[in-house]
Amino acid sequence: MKIHVSVRALRWPILLAAFSLAACTTVSAEPDASSWRHVENGEAYEVADRYGSDKLAYKVHWDSFTLDEAEGAVGSVISGTSYLQDCACDLSRRPVVFLFNGGPGASSSPLHFALGPHGRERGAATFPDNSNTILRAADLVFIDPVETGFSRAASADGTSRFLGVDGDVEAVSAYIHNWMTAHDRPGAPVFIVGQSYGGFRLANLLPGLGDMNVRGLIMVSPMLNASAGASDLGNVFALPTMAATAWRFGKSSLNVSSESEAWEEARQFSETDLLVALQQGALLDPLEKQRLAVEIAGLTGLPVDLVEKADLRVDIQDFLETLLASDNLLISRLNTAKTDAVKPALANPDRPAAANDPSLGLGRSNKILAGDIAAYLKDMTGLDQGEDYRSLNLDANFAWDWSGANLELFYADATPRVADFMNANVDAQLLVFGGYRDLATPLLATRYALTHGGLPQARVDLAMLPSGHSPFDEDALQAPFSDRIFTFIQANEATTAASGGQSQ
Repeated sequence: MKIHVSVRALRWPILLAAFSLAACTTVSAEPDASSWRHVENGEAYEVADRYGSDKLAYKVHWDSFTLDEAEGAVGSVISGTSYLQDCACDLSRRPVVFLFNGGPGASSSPLHFALGPHGRERGAATFPDNSNTILRAADLVFIDPVETGFSRAASADGTSRFLGVDGDVEAVSAYIHNWMTAHDRPGAPVFIVGQSYGGFRLANLLPGLGDMNVRGLIMVSPMLNASAGASDLGNVFALPTMAATAWRFGKSSLNVSSESEAWEEARQFSETDLLVALQQGALLDPLEKQRLAVEIAGLTGLPVDLVEKADLRVDIQDFLETLLASDNLLISRLNTAKTDAVKPALANPDRPAAANDPSLGLGRSNKILAGDIAAYLKDMTGLDQGEDYRSLNLDANFAWDWSGANLELFYADATPRVADFMNANVDAQLLVFGGYRDLATPLLATRYALTHGGLPQARVDLAMLPSGHSPFDEDALQAPFSDRIFTFIQANEATTAASGGQSQ
């Protein structure tokens, strides 16, 4: 595996752990006219990007597909926004990138406005041109799973069989297949981008995409092996990020000069002394336990008695609430560089503490509604849904069905599905981003999954960044993040062209 560490200043959450795997799905090859809705105003727009001297002309489409909820029942709807280059190019060779975020319950809006031709200024409700768009490399399709964006469940109460591991994969797979047919792109090169839970979704999609020319996979802060993280390994994975965070706030005993060095030194301790100690469980010598508690406290800036009471297994939320408690600050799980004043009472005490993360910005409601995105889509395509766009919907997250039909001895690791796909498709490449400041999907957990799932390491590229869960949220990383993806797509296309054929 190629590991790239960026020390240049180069969100979307996974709030629950997954405990099942999705089954393969069979979808209709032809979109029925009554099930496929297409909206566009036909206008061609232009954007000046960093990847060419001429302006890029493009059109914006919004498409929805009605899913069969049950025989004879009104269907749920999945939808997405597409940006298509307006050119006389050969569409059979023009790549298509499908992108989605995670949650579950997150719309595609974070990736949409990081890599699409427009950015988003939330406070001003404006959408300026995005010079970092990767549209010049490929057409872009941002998918909003059921109960996010303008995708809706069939029932008035928002329940649906598509709110679950299996149903979600079925819905997204159906959308991808039918989009390719409706837009007359069979055989075109396909790339897929998934962030957070979207990495788990991406992995589970792969068995059902064997009929497509899938060239590359891109994961951003992915959740892959949930079972490992739920064991003692979860503490091993979290400690380096805790130590790097404590070092950045001047609370760690580490004598290093950079965040990446702090993470690396703590990783070495975590994968040796800590791992061996946790493996011994109740058999660990009391004196050794005390010694390790002192060392962990020094690394993380936490009180020794807290570490001892935690049995050396420091809970992430306890770390986030304790490290800067003397300053009345709560640290963000999604980006440990961000803090917020501790509120007298939680924004909503009826939901998990992770949902009150400073990076999310939720009030008491479990939904973030974006009227500005609804207005944007109306301006760009003519779409008028008569309601706000659901940027985040935690009600969908809390209703998620983790009991998949392909439950493999309760071990929720989707990485082997990626390995199976890449081993069968010898030209396929995998690019993964992970951040030193991410305690939602810790960087070491990502590295562990990538090196323990049977992946062909020569075709796996891990970019380790000074960022949180969403590297594109960092101003200094927006251009490098898009550069890596743009280059990844173009390099794959160049390699395929040189070999004289398509990836099989």
